[in-house]
Amino acid sequence: MSARAALRSATAENHHRVDAAFSRFDLATASGYRRFLLAQAGGFLPIERALDEAGAADVLDDWPQRRRGTLLRADLEELEVTPPELFFRPDFFSGEASILGAIYVLEGSRLGGAVLKQAVPGHFPRRFLEARHVAGGWRKLLQALDDLLIRPDDLDAAVRAAKEVFARFEAEAGAQLENKAA
Repeated sequence: MSARAALRSATAENHHRVDAAFSRFDLATASGYRRFLLAQAGGFLPIERALDEAGAADVLDDWPQRRRGTLLRADLEELEVTPPELFFRPDFFSGEASILGAIYVLEGSRLGGAVLKQAVPGHFPRRFLEARHVAGGWRKLLQALDDLLIRPDDLDAAVRAAKEVFARFEAEAGAQLENKAA
């Protein structure tokens, strides 16, 4: 089994839970969309920052072009929402494999974003959801997974990091959904 297939299989349940959580937001309303973007920001912004600090650009040279935090911040600002403080400091990026596992989740979220943006009214800012992959970027990432996650320990590290990223997004979605009930 290829590393990419093993990573997808090992994180399928985590992915499903995150998809289910984010599908509960009412993206057609301003308040629902704001909470959705805040949940995204609560996971995305600190993880992206931690990847920068861990040297993601040394693992994937096009990492700077893959970053979407500025798009997410711009959407929040247009909706007059202050992006969350970045108190969460991920500490699970200890090497190339864990960096790749985290990037796999962030980049895969672009595919979900393309589907979700259909539910967002056109007058809402959608920069974050409309961000496309860098030309050939998804294929390049999948190839990097197969080329660099050769040893079982490397694959395990990538899976652990991916699961941590999924867990963070699931927690952020849950927190924002609870805010609606409060």
